[in-house]
Amino acid sequence: MKSLSDQIRETESALTYTVYALARASEANDEDTGNHILRVGDYCAVIAEGLGMPTKFVEAIRVQATLHDVGNIHVHYDILRKPGKLTPEEWVGVQQHTVHGPTIIGNHPRLILASRIAASHHERWDGSGYPLGLKGEQIPIEGRIVNIADQYDALRNKRSFKPAFDHATAYKTLRRWRRENSAEHFDPEVLRMFKKHHGRFEASMKG
Repeated sequence: MKSLSDQIRETESALTYTVYALARASEANDEDTGNHILRVGDYCAVIAEGLGMPTKFVEAIRVQATLHDVGNIHVHYDILRKPGKLTPEEWVGVQQHTVHGPTIIGNHPRLILASRIAASHHERWDGSGYPLGLKGEQIPIEGRIVNIADQYDALRNKRSFKPAFDHATAYKTLRRWRRENSAEHFDPEVLRMFKKHHGRFEASMKG
């Protein structure tokens, strides 16, 4: 007969496996056939640890951040792989992945973190993001963390509309990323942790 601790470990393993399976499904129509989702989870864990978040949160965001783009399941293949500039209508369609994501994940208590991430990872510190235009600490901390992790990995990878950037270029881009009015896209503390640990991001890409 299995001990209670063994049963708990099996349950946790099953949950993690299910989350990763759903995350892989969300990338089925995307260009990136690599380990984008896993890298984003690792980056988030580095930042969360640097911010002094509890170990339970660090491990939860490592796994559940992989569902940040699960809403892309509802975005048409041709839009995700379009080589040129999106039309205004197509851009609105892409933005809807932040609405579809929480619906797909649902409201199970164990996946609330993933649901909030899916909804908020494109919000910006200066209020210029989507879908709700949240600003500053209105954005859940997990969304603020995934925001910069996702942007870094997107810059490092080749897409139909852009080349892959090396680490130095991606680092400088995120560090200086501002809107025309000089407002910040990223939570200053999250950006500080990215700058402090950016070498670990580069190492993860090489690994």
